[in-house]
Amino acid sequence: VEDLRATVTLLNDVFGFDPPIDLNHLEWYYQANPEGEAAVGRVDADDRQVGNYALIPIRLLAADGRTLRLGLGVDLCVHPDARGTGTYRRTVEASYRAGAAAGLDGILGVANTESAPRMVKTMGWQELAQLPARLLLPRPGSHRFTHLGVDDGLLSGGRLDELLPAPTGSPSTGHATVWNAELLRWRLARPGADYVLHVGRDVLLVSTTARVGPVRVAVLLKVLLCRSAMGPLPSGPLAAALAAHHRTPFVLHWGANPGVHFTGPRIPRRLQPSPLELILHRFTDDGGSPIGDAGILLTSFEFLDFDAY
Repeated sequence: VEDLRATVTLLNDVFGFDPPIDLNHLEWYYQANPEGEAAVGRVDADDRQVGNYALIPIRLLAADGRTLRLGLGVDLCVHPDARGTGTYRRTVEASYRAGAAAGLDGILGVANTESAPRMVKTMGWQELAQLPARLLLPRPGSHRFTHLGVDDGLLSGGRLDELLPAPTGSPSTGHATVWNAELLRWRLARPGADYVLHVGRDVLLVSTTARVGPVRVAVLLKVLLCRSAMGPLPSGPLAAALAAHHRTPFVLHWGANPGVHFTGPRIPRRLQPSPLELILHRFTDDGGSPIGDAGILLTSFEFLDFDAY
């Protein structure tokens, strides 16, 4: 990965982050991932960076035990001065070369409704099944949770290794992201983030809070089962734990997880501030791709699996 200072400048110029991201953030995201450093498609012109597309390595496990290693596509942008010059395509194509050289099988994109159609129509990507956003209904249950604020002490100690002693396994259908204690420790160390770990008898929850206008919302970022359960867990007691801890009746979840039966009203896409689309690009289109012609079906993929929070 090249020097990231120019990338920090480009991202802040294009996206207008408030507060601005800094070098520490990109060093964490692009360089410290236990799955490997980011493969970056980069375009420079006139002694500055004008295009960026970073592929963050993630591992997916299929129901049949096969593993895919994909790049999670993030931070795709072109400097305003370079728009209309072909820089967008050159940036994406540069990421293809970088990703293939890094041994990735393809790119998984989590895009908004503006950029996803462009990638599908002009770059030949595949559109994947949409995942729902819900307001979960808190319901009382027998589950009891210990709430741990994520801080340096938790990240530097051995508690995460005790809570997640083995990697997560194959889903019953489709594809799931693989998590282990090392990956969880890295992901929870995101600079500037404020996470809470909720520890149950056989389940770990990761949450944060957000504001939607004047309303404070608890966000369920990830559910990790520590051992096999007898059927999916009901989401009601999980939502109740978050609602009580964060002192809000509103609990948001996006995505899918086969270990949980989620109940609560789906949020119509027209009411979502920025609806999310899932798209896929294979690096090999000649029938030799490990992804296969049918693509992938994400049956376990939630907010913590990418960079929304």
